[in-house]
Amino acid sequence: SSAVSEVELLRVRVCLGSVLLPDERLTAEQMDEQRIQNVAYQYLCRLEEAKRWMEACLGEELPAPTELEEALRNGVILAKLGQHFAPTTVPLKKIYDPEQFRYQAVGLQFRHTDNINHWRNAMTTLGLPAIFHPETTDVYDKKNMPRAVYCIHALSLYLHRLGLAPPIYDLYGKVKFTDEEISNMELELDKYGIQMPAFSKIGGILANELSVDEAAVHAAVAAINEAVDRGEVSGTAAALRNPVALLCDLQEALMAAYQEALKEARRRKAQRQEGREDRDMYEEFLSRREIQELIDGVNGENIAALDAANELSLLAALQQPCLALRGLCGSNGTWYLDQLLEDRQQKDLGSTDPLEPAELQESITAANQEAQSAARRKSCLATSQRGAGGRG
Repeated sequence: SSAVSEVELLRVRVCLGSVLLPDERLTAEQMDEQRIQNVAYQYLCRLEEAKRWMEACLGEELPAPTELEEALRNGVILAKLGQHFAPTTVPLKKIYDPEQFRYQAVGLQFRHTDNINHWRNAMTTLGLPAIFHPETTDVYDKKNMPRAVYCIHALSLYLHRLGLAPPIYDLYGKVKFTDEEISNMELELDKYGIQMPAFSKIGGILANELSVDEAAVHAAVAAINEAVDRGEVSGTAAALRNPVALLCDLQEALMAAYQEALKEARRRKAQRQEGREDRDMYEEFLSRREIQELIDGVNGENIAALDAANELSLLAALQQPCLALRGLCGSNGTWYLDQLLEDRQQKDLGSTDPLEPAELQESITAANQEAQSAARRKSCLATSQRGAGGRG
């Protein structure tokens, strides 16, 4: 049994409803039993934490912690988690038995292992260090389910630090389980015959496993947040341009607009965290993903404001790499402005939604065709006029 502090023993006894008076002494056998109970209680807490985090991510209710291990074996919940964070790697159509009708009718099928593998592939895509990944049999055959739960905890911390997921909350000492539930978990853990993973060391292992490049990205993102707080557009612009931050589609003309959008987002995010203790860096700072989304939003708003745009500013906006528009011609600015205004009005009268990139491409193609037709008509007219002049 691993060493357990007196404070931890006291906390778990409170949750078990078996607090001893100060003058009472435990025998060696009782102490050992308390430690075993504490390990079982701790693991139930970890299951409850994983359950609540996955519920927050997926937006659906999951089985109780005492039933969660069994519920994970068919991999459906795990595959859905992978689909949520890496939809390209795990398209919804790849998930076997998503509604679990097959599982409920005939139990586990070998094809359910595909779901677990999809989850593992998603974690590889996301960049979670392989040291945390369980084997497929750890889950499907229930050979080492604590390792799978440990991986979910590592994934939650990793994604939260990247600003991609909500935090996972420590519930040790805050949730209660019956004596029967704890005893049953003791028996389950005894079957595994393994040492419980060190959940408390996940953060340190993650820090050691992350590459220098990823650490540099975190530092660059922190510098952007700090520059936004200082409120100087030039400083924010310099931080945004840092190639280590991995941001794209920055428009020099919009740096002041980026500053305002980022400042407001920072204010809202910090406001939501007021009064909370032990806050993580990214619970106040904007993540790289959030910063990129705000940049894209400002860029999109620039496109949407067609009624206030002139030809030059519209052309500059249409040339953004993120739009990947084909066939742009600098001499057709007037045609683009007229066509986009017309298409925007036809899309939905009274709507404030900007045109989608595909719609923009259709407008550009139509405007180019109109410009070519007008050029041909003008050419024909000039030719006919010259001919008429020669006959005169």
